[in-house]
Parts: sequence; structure tokens; C-alpha cells
Amino acid sequence: MKALQVRQPNAFDLVELPRPAYPDAPPKRMLIKTLWVSLCGSDIPFFTGNKRHVNYPLPPGAPIHESVGEVVESQSDQFRPGDLVLAIPEGDQGLAEYFLAQTGKAILLPTELAGCDDSCLIQPFSTVLNGVDQLEDVQGKSIAVVGLGSIGLFFCWLLKQRGAGSILGIDPNPYRCQVAESLGASRTVALRSVEAVHAMRQEPGQWPPLDICIEAVGHQSETINDCLELVRWQGKVLAFGVPDQHVYAIEYEKFFRKNAVLIAVVTPDWSETMARAAEIYLPHRETLSKLVTHRLPIREAGKAFSLYTRHEDNILKVILDAADWG
Repeated sequence: MKALQVRQPNAFDLVELPRPAYPDAPPKRMLIKTLWVSLCGSDIPFFTGNKRHVNYPLPPGAPIHESVGEVVESQSDQFRPGDLVLAIPEGDQGLAEYFLAQTGKAILLPTELAGCDDSCLIQPFSTVLNGVDQLEDVQGKSIAVVGLGSIGLFFCWLLKQRGAGSILGIDPNPYRCQVAESLGASRTVALRSVEAVHAMRQEPGQWPPLDICIEAVGHQSETINDCLELVRWQGKVLAFGVPDQHVYAIEYEKFFRKNAVLIAVVTPDWSETMARAAEIYLPHRETLSKLVTHRLPIREAGKAFSLYTRHEDNILKVILDAADWG
């Protein structure tokens, strides 16, 4: 089979490998032929070399975990050859013609999504669903979303559906702010979060007290500290953005004096959460699928990662078609 391998930061090689074989140890798995994959912001540091603990070359197929494909073989009666599935590849090795996935990290996709490459979006949407669930009741709450990439935009939409009182979007990209307002944000500011902090200090009356602040950027520690500054006394900060380093410098006294609540979210049950996300996504597909701004053949993965890394061409979400390996 063909696969892409990051041989060194910012460079892919096309390699030929045998199809992956089942490990002897549980849990049950299935072999899947890749149809489409999508890029996640958490994949980018592995491509760019910003993960200090990572060695190169990466395993073939890494670093992709948002994958849709067709079941070829299965160790479970729950999935049969020919089924269309959303599945998280083992080792995040989705940039390959075939990949293994644990059956507990996959769901069957409804027939309505056959031929729909945007079905990859259900996986990242499921992580947002889990995050909002951890906030419990958001009805009437004043909420800020820091970072309006595809994840932040999903947050704006879902919070609106859940009855949030007001949703403030914060992102320096005016296009992303525009999209956020179309998806449910009450107001947006085209600022970096630190600039929003300064603006709030200068004109506190123009900034309503925030019950909740969602950090949807990751990859550095500044924005989580900005969220701690922006949120009100006894407010909640949802730490969603993926860290690149093991240790973060947190403004502990700010956190301490505000009696704030800091919530970390990692999806606890993939199959259950992705199944619920699919049920929500399907009736709202026309709206949510618009987050796919770019479609490229999988052989152009390097171009896709570069666009994503530099935030060029108003990119929000890119789908790679695994039918074209070049």
C-alpha cells in the first residue's frame, strides 16, 4: 500500500508498505481502506517539528486522526466489510491507503453520508460536543471563545444551539470573525487575546462579565492566561487547545484570587461521543459542512499542511481525497 511519511519537519515522502497486520493483543480492530481525511490543528506541530519530544521520521501515515473509510476486514460483528465508518487510526496513521482502528474508536456512518467527504468533520465536532457537555448548563451564560479556527467555530454554533446568552468570538483574522457571527456569535473582535485583555482593561464598561472563557487555540500558554484574565470572578475557563509542551506557566495567583474553575477536556468515550455528534451533524450538515474551505488530493498533503500552518487563503478545514496518490 501507499502511505505518506514525514521524513523530517515540513517534508513528506511517498512510501510503499505492506498492509498493516492485526496485533495479537486486544482490543478488537478492523482494517479500513481510506476514503478521506481531514487536518486538525493538533496535527500541525508534528509536521513542523514543534513537538520537542518527537523523533523523525514519523511512523508512516502519521499524523492524521480524522479519517473516513470503508471496512475491509473486521474482528467484530459490529462492523462488516463494505461498511462506511468514521474511525480514529491507530497511532494517528491515517495518511495511508489502509489503516487499523480499534472498534471502540469508530462508528458506522449513515447511508446519507455515502460520498460525503465532509463526514470527516464529525470527529472534531465530537470533541467540541464533549467540551460543551463538561460545561453543563450554558443557558443564558456569557461566553467568550478565544480562537476561531474550525474548533472555535464549532463551539460558537453549538453554544448557540444550547442557549448561551451571549457569545463573544476573539480572533485576529477578520474572515474567521465574520464566519463566527454567521454561526451564532453575538459579537466578535478581530484581536489577539492579549489585545482583547488590554482593551478590556482600558474600557471595562464595554466588556460584559464573562461567565465562561473557552481557549480554542493551544500550542502555547499565553492564551490560557488571557482567558484567566478575561473571565469573571468564579468564572470557568475551558482548556481545549492542545499543548505542545509538557509544562505550562500558569498565572496561578490570577487563577487563585478569582476563585476560577479550570476545566480540561479529553473525549472519554469515542464511539459514544462520535455517535451523538453524527446525530447532531446530519440534520445541520448544510450549515456545518461550509467549514470545509479546501479540498485537495492526498498527494498534496504537504501543500495542505503548509496552508494550515500559515493560515493562508482563509483556510478553515481541508479535506484530502485518498483516491489520488499521484
